[in-house]
Amino acid sequence: MSTIRTIPDIIKDCGGARRISDASEASSRPLKIDAVYKWAITGIPDRHWTLLMSLTETSAEELHAANCAVRTSETAA
Repeated sequence: MSTIRTIPDIIKDCGGARRISDASEASSRPLKIDAVYKWAITGIPDRHWTLLMSLTETSAEELHAANCAVRTSETAA
């Protein structure tokens, strides 16, 4: 069974928060770098999944699992 990457791992594999922010500028939903960093705490909004899938090899299933892991640990804290 493969290991699911964490949200910080996915952000890093996309080239970092700045690259995600820069890539989002062409979209209808531009992102600030600070918003990307918050994903490690809040999860990645599904409206941005397509952008991330274009920047790194990931899937909706992996993004969903990473979000569930963050939100489960947030609830447990």
